[in-house]
Amino acid sequence: MTTVTVNDKDYNTDSMNEEQQELVKLLQQNAITLNMLDHQMQCVRAIGKVKSEELHQLLNATKKA
Repeated sequence: MTTVTVNDKDYNTDSMNEEQQELVKLLQQNAITLNMLDHQMQCVRAIGKVKSEELHQLLNATKKA
């Protein structure tokens, strides 16, 4: 028995019709995609932070030279 929680209520997927099961699959894929996009955004932010600091260090080194 597999269950899925929708709006804080558990549903047995074995008793769902084909359309409902397809929507469950779509929602699962949606959650996976959102997690991947969130991870990508975190990576881009981290790289931006590192490169901003790198530029800051180079600009300060140029002023001192």
